[in-house]
Amino acid sequence: MASRPALESPRMRLEPVWLHHTLLDGTWWPESADPSLELPVMLSILQDAHGPVTRLLLSAAGWSARPHQVVMGGRPVSIGYCSDQSPSMMRVFCADGRTFILRVAPSGLPLQRVGGPAD
Repeated sequence: MASRPALESPRMRLEPVWLHHTLLDGTWWPESADPSLELPVMLSILQDAHGPVTRLLLSAAGWSARPHQVVMGGRPVSIGYCSDQSPSMMRVFCADGRTFILRVAPSGLPLQRVGGPAD
């Protein structure tokens, strides 16, 4: 597995985001389509903010590989893929039973603020 250089700033924003009249819980900007490289960085940020994550549900489209598990702190995080889920969405399941949805911005897009619905 290739190592990843340290990031200067996280490519994740955990705050409510309006997208197409849907309230999301944050946005994640992966730098590549390789979930083996991207998910550990993202999971580390999520677990610091929300506690242990037990499962991720990603779109079946848009990834260069489809690992079914990532190990975080010696604990497995299950990864599922859904063909009818939008590539721009990810569902996150936490150990305490909470579930939330993140917007997944295509890799290569610059970080940008996503505003609320038009006034």
